[in-house]
Amino acid sequence: MRFDLHNHTCYSDGVDTIASLVTRAKQNQIDYLAITDHDSVLGVEKIESKYEKNIIKGIELSTYHNESIHLVGLIKNNLITPELLAFSHDFLEKRRIRAIKMVSLLKSEYNLNVDIERLIANANIRAVTRGNMNRMLKELNPNLTREEIKFYLSKESKAYIPTTKISVADGIDFLHKNNCLVILAHPVLYKQENLKDILGLPFDGIEAIYPGSKIEDYLYFKSVAKKYNYLISAGSDCHGDTSHADVGTCYLEEEEFRPIAKAIGFKY
Repeated sequence: MRFDLHNHTCYSDGVDTIASLVTRAKQNQIDYLAITDHDSVLGVEKIESKYEKNIIKGIELSTYHNESIHLVGLIKNNLITPELLAFSHDFLEKRRIRAIKMVSLLKSEYNLNVDIERLIANANIRAVTRGNMNRMLKELNPNLTREEIKFYLSKESKAYIPTTKISVADGIDFLHKNNCLVILAHPVLYKQENLKDILGLPFDGIEAIYPGSKIEDYLYFKSVAKKYNYLISAGSDCHGDTSHADVGTCYLEEEEFRPIAKAIGFKY
C-alpha cells in the first residue's frame, strides 16, 4: 500500500475536486492520501462518506520565519475541532481581502490584465492563494513567461502582501492544540539559514520525500529526523496543474507509514 500525505483541492489553490483527486490517486496506485488545503479544513470537513475511508483529513498552515514556512497538520482520528473550523472561516476572509489588494496592485503597478471578480467568485468556500493568482495571470496575460509571473507574485514584487505573521512556534502550538500531528512541509524549499533556525522546534515529523528532491536531500532530512526524533513523511504537494507534481509522485510504503498511522489513530 502507498500513502501520499500532502495534496490540495479546489478548496484552496488546487484544481481538483475531492472526488477527482481520489480517482486519480487510485489510478496512480495511491491507496490513501491526505488532503491538506491551505489554511482551511472546509473541504475535508465535507467529504462524502464513500471517500472518507481513503482520506486523512489535514491542513497546510502558513507560518512565517523570514520567509513563508508551511506546516502540514494531519488531524488525529479525522476529528476536526470547532476551533479549526472557525480558524478556516476567518482565514478565508483574510485571504479574500489580501487577494483583492494584491490583484489591484498587479494592475496599478504593472498594468497587468486581471479579473478580481472571477478570482474571488468562489471565495466563500475556497482559500484564494498565489497559486490561484498565478493561473489567472497565465490565462489573461499569455505573453508573460513563467519567470515573470513568479516575480510579480514574489515578495520582491510591489504587489506582494504576506498572508500571515504567525510564527512557526505559534503555528505548531495551534495545530497541536487542535488535534494535529505537525509535519514541516517541503523543507527542501527553504533557505538554509531559516531552516537551521527552526529545526529543533517541536515538529512531529518532516517531509523528507518531496518532488524534485535529490537523494542527498533525503539522506540529510532523514538524519535530521533521527536527531530530533521526527517522523518521516512524504507528499506530492499535488495541485492538479502542470506547475506541481501529480498525486502519487511521492509516497510512503505501508511499513514507513505505520508510525504516522499510530500517531494519528488512522485505521486502514
